[in-house]
Amino acid sequence: MTLLLLLACSDLNLSQEWDLDRLRLLAVRADPAEPRPGDTVAFTSLGYAPEGAYTAIWFACVAGSEMGCSFDPSLLEGVEDLATMTPEEQAAFIAALQAAGLIGLQPGFEPAWVVPADALAGLTEDEALEGTSATVQITLTTEPDTELVLRRVPISLAPTPNVNPDVGTFEVDDALLAAGEGFTASTGKSYDLTATLLGELEEYAYVTTDGVEELRTEELEWRWYTDMGAIGASFSIGDDEPASDAISWTAPDEPGTGVIHAVVLDGRGGMGWWSVAVGVE
Repeated sequence: MTLLLLLACSDLNLSQEWDLDRLRLLAVRADPAEPRPGDTVAFTSLGYAPEGAYTAIWFACVAGSEMGCSFDPSLLEGVEDLATMTPEEQAAFIAALQAAGLIGLQPGFEPAWVVPADALAGLTEDEALEGTSATVQITLTTEPDTELVLRRVPISLAPTPNVNPDVGTFEVDDALLAAGEGFTASTGKSYDLTATLLGELEEYAYVTTDGVEELRTEELEWRWYTDMGAIGASFSIGDDEPASDAISWTAPDEPGTGVIHAVVLDGRGGMGWWSVAVGVE
């Protein structure tokens, strides 16, 4: 099960979950979604900052606690001065962070992590099939806000390792958008938006607490976000399309530009998203 947990935020309020009105990390994707020991994992993320820019510091560890990976917070002192350091000073600073578990420093150093070869050491053969979880800890900063987010990444020798879901199509009032294409809306008007999974729902082997292996089908969870207008509740589009989700979005009363994100989670740690730029006239 994925844990994408917000631990700290400088300004918690009662805004709607879909409302992008503050610094937030909406999704973190690991490729591969369920690595084996020795695999190299690349991470991508979907974040939002009202001013458009933020820094992200990434750490990873196998034996993380509920509070994340253990490292000396004083190591992060000076991050804000990184751009003014000499190349030699930058190299020494990043090397010290890497020794403490740093796997990414954005912008500039994209997050990637090599799963330790002994990540499953001490587990029986059956336990290794179920695996363990690594902890990825991301600290987002944009003055004056800071957020700390944890993401669990399963590590196992499963015969059917998880594969990330991807959104294959995005529709606005039944009109398909091409990848990267935005749309123009009218002030105050409502639109039906539909996101659909690429491919079929994934089947996987699951071992129950009684040791019985079952073949299960993923159950998707969809989350929608926007920084303009309002998102209504998801509505059913029929049992024959379990891999799709539809919502209503109402444009604001004032012209402007913004974005809408559709994020899909597969319940096993995998996730994907589709982002659409919107212009309101």
